[in-house]
Amino acid sequence: MSERFELSFKNKEVRMGFYLAVPTFIIGSIIIFSGEQKYQYVRLLVLVIAWTIFYIWRFFHRRKQKKEFNNPS
Repeated sequence: MSERFELSFKNKEVRMGFYLAVPTFIIGSIIIFSGEQKYQYVRLLVLVIAWTIFYIWRFFHRRKQKKEFNNPS
């Protein structure tokens, strides 16, 4: 835990998480309130897709940061 995590909108990971969380919440709420009981899996699917997108983006973002840190120009 050598590096600290900054919880503000200056941090790109926090912004990206917020950009994914708000639409996911809105879409999930619409599905919950207007969907039928037989489509319950769709809510979970929306959440899993959002988490997957975020963590794939985070993986590539951190790998890019590590390359830039190791190879300063």
